Amino acid sequence: MASPYDEDDDAAPLAGNNSAYDDNPGNDNNQMGQALEMGAVGAQQMGGQVANAYDEETANQKDEHEAPPPPSYMVNLCNWFPLRLFCFAGGAGLVACTILDFIFNGDSFIQWIIRVYLLFFGLVTMMIESPTWTCTRWFQTRIYFWFRILSRMWGRAWFYLFITILCFGEFDQEDPAEFTIVAGFYLIFIAILSFIFSRLSAKKLNRMYEFVAAGTENDEMEGRFIKKYDVLVSVNTEGKMGSMEITKLAKDAGRGLANSERHAIQTYLDESCLGYVTKEDFMKQFLRLKEEKMRFL
Repeated sequence: MASPYDEDDDAAPLAGNNSAYDDNPGNDNNQMGQALEMGAVGAQQMGGQVANAYDEETANQKDEHEAPPPPSYMVNLCNWFPLRLFCFAGGAGLVACTILDFIFNGDSFIQWIIRVYLLFFGLVTMMIESPTWTCTRWFQTRIYFWFRILSRMWGRAWFYLFITILCFGEFDQEDPAEFTIVAGFYLIFIAILSFIFSRLSAKKLNRMYEFVAAGTENDEMEGRFIKKYDVLVSVNTEGKMGSMEITKLAKDAGRGLANSERHAIQTYLDESCLGYVTKEDFMKQFLRLKEEKMRFL
């Protein structure tokens, strides 16, 4: 009877596993190296195919919005037109005309009340349309925060039309306020221009959105807007988006901005009414456009 420790019996199972204990495993190493090399080559080929497919898809996106032609004379004229300066002059003129009517025209109690309102509205117009300096920014941001409609150009246009109605309220009076009526005609002109520039500003904002999005969707599109914001604010020391960065973004999108258009876009993006555009407001306001484009600003 053979012992379980017999050398012949032990040799049998070890004979099939000689390679596991072989002192010279060169052949196995060569096979492993060849397998790794083949895997690396396959991964490179697969990566190349993915890259080629991505390039083919993005090629269509890049050609989707070609560079616009050079602006015409009328477009350059609109970009030059200082609408906010004209609006500021309208507010100053309304204040002056109201004071002149107080001095030179007799008025009833109702006329006196109307002129007090007109005087107040003239001062508000001067505040919101004045150049943005340190001394005026505080008033503007507070007005925009508490009276949100005035932060939109179309809202200010309706505001000027309302003032015009008050200015024309004395046409049928025995002693009409001539100076205030003249200011009303001027404000009609300003209101119409505000509606026009509000429409132009909205079109340019939509174009800026299309430029940055470049046909992407969801997380990829959000990543493009985050990267664009970081690139724009990296050129200044404050790390905030202001008028220069908005003008730069519009220029990259192939659009020139008048000062009134830049102001309309900036107040739209600055939802928090801080005087500058934060990344959160930039993302929130632009991503709204993926649902519905703006018609007026």
